[in-house]
Amino acid sequence: MNLWSNDEYFFVQLAASHKQKKGEAMEKFMSRFNFRRECCLAVGVERESFLTDKEGKIAPLAPMVLNFLTDRERFGYELSACQLEDRIGPCNLHEVRSELMKNERDILEAERMFQFKRIHMEVAPEDMPLDIYPDPTGRYQEIVKKLPRNILLAACRVTGTHVHIGMPNHHVALKVYNQVISQLDYLCTEGDGSSGRRLAIYKTMAPEQDLCPYGSWSDFHRQAVEKNFVDDPRRCWNLIRISVHGTIEFRMFGVTDNLDRIVSWAKICHNLCKVAMRGCH
Repeated sequence: MNLWSNDEYFFVQLAASHKQKKGEAMEKFMSRFNFRRECCLAVGVERESFLTDKEGKIAPLAPMVLNFLTDRERFGYELSACQLEDRIGPCNLHEVRSELMKNERDILEAERMFQFKRIHMEVAPEDMPLDIYPDPTGRYQEIVKKLPRNILLAACRVTGTHVHIGMPNHHVALKVYNQVISQLDYLCTEGDGSSGRRLAIYKTMAPEQDLCPYGSWSDFHRQAVEKNFVDDPRRCWNLIRISVHGTIEFRMFGVTDNLDRIVSWAKICHNLCKVAMRGCH
């Protein structure tokens, strides 16, 4: 005997369908994050710099430079064609300096060959070129179509150093993130090399930096939907974020040619995550 009316049955089925779709959307979101147990507490570093021509002027030289530096695991492009990114990792903490030196040697060879230099400057002049890197995926071209000029200028004028610390799984990543965000102000001060100018400009693009803990991955997913990064978590511009690379990413540090300073930033982030992981199961 059917104890439900047709209307009641319809709404029960509708609720079940909605719950299933919500679960599928959540599963798809979580699958975007590539956690690897073997990379737990491994370190990665992304380091940006401006490129200058032989007259010392910032210039859109990245396409030329990256035609020479072809290892895309170690060298890449940014939105601005005037910037170069070099990266290391995942590696052990004690290997960070030697891995940075390996990149340094290859870039110095390119500098000699093509007569350009890097500047480790956190904020470029307002009259710098605004050439966009010809991203083969078309992603940057689409981004730029929607950007007002002042936001584009802000995006191109600043460079930084990002430190990644590997997480073994979703559960631990959330727990660690919720703990380390309390250190945001300290980390911003530690990484500042421009008396706050770089982060002030960055916040014109990403003003919401009042980081709050996520109650669960469901809560994280809900916020990703609300803030429009659910389909591409790289569009989460938080200064600390859970990264698609399966890491906690610290994005507040400035730039420097002092490798020991970069190593010290990596050590701080590594220690914060290691302490936060205690008690995680």
